[in-house]
Amino acid sequence: MPNGHSQRSPRILLGVAAASGRPNPWPTIGKLVAALVVTGILTAGLLLPYVGGLGLAARHEADKFLTTTCNLRESKPPQKTTLFANDGKTVIATLFSQDRQPVPLTQIPQQLQQALVATEDRRFYSHHGVDMRGLARSAVSTSGGSTQGGSTLTMQYVKQIRYYQAGKDVKAQQAAIDQNLNRKIEDAKCAIFIENTEKESKDDILTNYLNIAFFGENSFGIQTAAQTYFNKDVSKLTLPESAMLVGLLRAPSQYDPFQNPVAAKKRRNEVLQNLVAVGHLSQAEANKYMPQQVSLATTKAPVVREGCANANSSVKNVGFFCDYAVHWLETIGKISDPKLTTGGLNIVTTLDAKLQNSMQANVAATIPASSPMTAVLPAVDPKTGNVLAMATSKQYGINSSAKDHTHTSLPIFTEYSAQGASTYKLFPLLTALSTGLPLNWELQTAPNRDAAGRNGYLPSSCSTADLVTNGDAQEFYNVNENLTSATVKSSNTYFVGLVDQLLGCDLEPVVNMATKLGMKSLLQPSGDGRLTVKDTILQYQRPGELVLGDVGTSPLELAGAYAAIANAGKFNAPAPILSITDENKKDIRVLRSPGIEAVAPQVALQAVEILTGDTKFTGTSASQFQDWYNQGHSFVAGKTGTSVAVDPRSHLDTDKNASLWFVGMTPNLVATSAVVNFDHPNLAAAGLPGVADPASQAFGAYAAGVWLRALAPTLAQQPWQWPSSASAPGLPVRSVVGLDAASAKAQLAADGYKMAWLNPNSGAQGYCPSRILTGKIAYAGPQIAPQGATITVCASSGVAQRVYTPPVPKPQPKPTATRPTRGGGGGRSH
Repeated sequence: MPNGHSQRSPRILLGVAAASGRPNPWPTIGKLVAALVVTGILTAGLLLPYVGGLGLAARHEADKFLTTTCNLRESKPPQKTTLFANDGKTVIATLFSQDRQPVPLTQIPQQLQQALVATEDRRFYSHHGVDMRGLARSAVSTSGGSTQGGSTLTMQYVKQIRYYQAGKDVKAQQAAIDQNLNRKIEDAKCAIFIENTEKESKDDILTNYLNIAFFGENSFGIQTAAQTYFNKDVSKLTLPESAMLVGLLRAPSQYDPFQNPVAAKKRRNEVLQNLVAVGHLSQAEANKYMPQQVSLATTKAPVVREGCANANSSVKNVGFFCDYAVHWLETIGKISDPKLTTGGLNIVTTLDAKLQNSMQANVAATIPASSPMTAVLPAVDPKTGNVLAMATSKQYGINSSAKDHTHTSLPIFTEYSAQGASTYKLFPLLTALSTGLPLNWELQTAPNRDAAGRNGYLPSSCSTADLVTNGDAQEFYNVNENLTSATVKSSNTYFVGLVDQLLGCDLEPVVNMATKLGMKSLLQPSGDGRLTVKDTILQYQRPGELVLGDVGTSPLELAGAYAAIANAGKFNAPAPILSITDENKKDIRVLRSPGIEAVAPQVALQAVEILTGDTKFTGTSASQFQDWYNQGHSFVAGKTGTSVAVDPRSHLDTDKNASLWFVGMTPNLVATSAVVNFDHPNLAAAGLPGVADPASQAFGAYAAGVWLRALAPTLAQQPWQWPSSASAPGLPVRSVVGLDAASAKAQLAADGYKMAWLNPNSGAQGYCPSRILTGKIAYAGPQIAPQGATITVCASSGVAQRVYTPPVPKPQPKPTATRPTRGGGGGRSH
């Protein structure tokens, strides 16, 4: 009878298994069989041919199986993330762990679908997720260590999901593809769940499978495979091409047509023959295709264009910005690496591709990539903090040899390497202006002389009492300089004297000003590793280290600090991201910090008025801007810096120059120009075009020249005008100078203002140098502010700051006239 043979089959198979000493597979098969009965997929009658002789043990295993649920939850396969420039169209780079471009089934040729089903699962359209005949056939051989089929397309789809959901977990990946019965049973149960509980259609399963499957050569999904091997859209594939791709699924490496064209052809022909077997292709048609060689678009597999190293070459040298943006997303943006490389995100960055290309071309033409010095220019929009461009003289990537110094992938725009030098004078300048010091506040610049006969300034209030001298040989310093002239000439002695006499060397107000403006350089570990740079400066009272910028500095952070001044005192932390949408086009919040008022608007505008002097005579960068102004262009505000080179043997300061800095500001763009030897930041400057001896002849003005050449073509097209400090928002603040503290506080409160001491930790009295009566308010600022603002005050010490007054010349005796002798001729005075 028909069932007789079927009933004997299990016993025959069991006999073979027992005779060979292999494990008995049937209790495990029993689990699945029982599950199929419970789910109603198969009836008990239909199962009799498969379950004869299983016995009570099998039923026990089946009960155990039934208590286990499918723990797999479908999710979309890993998708590419795309970074765009700020126009939302220009692609910067794509990030992915799997190169995949999902397509709908309607774009996949019908013959490719037929070839897949004919080759991998001929009963795909008739079973309910599991093919019992195939599974039973594979059970014996699998239990003995070999592998056979038995997995339906739905089960293979389950396996693929498990694999990509394992992420980078190698053990989980291996477990997902292990060829053992337990894994097949789990896959089978999930296949049943997908088809019978989730009610997914066969078309959906086929679509998902073709979009998730691996086709070799870093190609995930049928669309990417079509492009990799044939450089065409999947919808354009011919039948032989479709057959070759289907053939890859069994063993992508073994049948790789780039590596094994003969094996690939043989496998393709097997797929064609499968189409003949199921009636979708005639033998004559198959015979026509089979002799044809596998024809590929290229002789080698195309390079996988993933990540910042393979960024869009039409946006020049954009790899640095890409790398910065990715790091920002992972740290500040809280987007994990798996999310970035699998989430299918569309990320619009702040990069202005046109500005990037212009700046990059000009910087590359100014300093060669082979120079030991590297020019780095990050540009920021001060109104938003958007990072607009990152241009540099080095190329992004890896050097080709030990002698090649033209490339780097280090974070040179953000790392704390070279010392920022006199660019840090911005922070004591703002501290002084915030306290109401007038722009003409004078100090004697070099009242002291050391044993070597050098003139300079020796702090009297600081525990670290090193003589400070002025280092720019291009400048002439007067005996007295004021806040404005000392800034534009970058007088070291004036600014050390300022914090010595104004603050009594309590440097905390200056440190606080810098940190409010985003200077995290001060929060980095100091040289001894126990304290931060900030703590070292404060604890050991090191005015030179702070005021003269002996601090490893991020060029981008410095641009952000100056950008706040260009933005009337409002600080917007530099950031590279505008928007993020997920694979479903839903917005993901961008975790950017809100802007804060770090400096009063009037103070910021006063600082701009002073710093425009840096680019004019007698400023330190005036020589670079002379032609710019002669052409009638708008005023640039800025500040130079030149760090001191250190002897690599003695580790002592030399009289040579090392890194060169300039931060330039306009109302709409702020950029740092740093010219640095990133391999040896404290080594004497060298290898700069146009300078015979950079170590002695190159100063911050050189960096200003790099800045202007990089940005002149852009800035010339957008003239601007700086607002006056007198136009700052708010009302004139009634002066409290000369009042006692209580009266000053009461008056300010009555006018709608708050009062704060310059440094509350130091007490009020004996704080600021002034001839005003001791204890009375000596300075208060700002002088224009909106109601509700805080007015910073300091009390008088009763003693004015040190200013050189030339001695009054002694009166010269008047010549006496000689009386003529009587009767003589007329006399003449001499």
